[in-house]
Amino acid sequence: MRIAIVDDEEAEIHELKKMLMHFADIQRLNISCDCFLDGTAFLAAVSPGRYDMVFMDIYMEKTNGIETALKMRRLCPDCCLIFLTSSQEHMAQAFPCHAFDYLIKPLEPVQLTRTLSDFLRIFPENQQYLNLSVGRQIIPVLYSHLEYICTDANYCIVQAQEQYRCRIPFNKLKSTLEKDMRFCTINRGILVNLDYVDTMENLVCWMKNGVSFPMNTKKKTELKQILINYRFNIRRKQFVRR
Repeated sequence: MRIAIVDDEEAEIHELKKMLMHFADIQRLNISCDCFLDGTAFLAAVSPGRYDMVFMDIYMEKTNGIETALKMRRLCPDCCLIFLTSSQEHMAQAFPCHAFDYLIKPLEPVQLTRTLSDFLRIFPENQQYLNLSVGRQIIPVLYSHLEYICTDANYCIVQAQEQYRCRIPFNKLKSTLEKDMRFCTINRGILVNLDYVDTMENLVCWMKNGVSFPMNTKKKTELKQILINYRFNIRRKQFVRR
């Protein structure tokens, strides 16, 4: 699980990171933390699928946590956002950011444990991963980091945080990933993660990173409806969580 901590107090970052690692040891989770002292630095580093969870301080000298979170949402609509603050007065402003929780400082371990446990129970899909055979290595890649897969002769090009070229049948990956509602085959030999799709217009599927793919002509209406339904269901789940 990849986590970002955005807080202008280094001592509080250190304490939160220590509690996160303690929870990870107990739950036998693989957690990595990136830490940022202001929202500007965080926004410069964030990208779709990079983080599963973000802890965001609201009161920061250089940037406001609410404004930073709203900008983050344009890139990461489904990342779990948790606000940290010393006051409850901004709770109403946090709603448009689709925050998963709103924790009051000083943070107690029991508060954090409850929130993390809720996250793991409600979002089990965030722990799913794919083992890719690349050369002589087996590389695990989280579903949430997979952007698209396309065929290349007898290989598959897998785009995640890095790009991999794997000797594996496309249909094998397709049958595995299409069990998850995030993944959709838009044309022969092209499968995309809908979280990373920007638009589907004029028979072209544009990804958020600027890459484009041709869509199946006969299924263009069906594919656009799949994207619409997926985004509606995501928004509905976010509303329920609030």
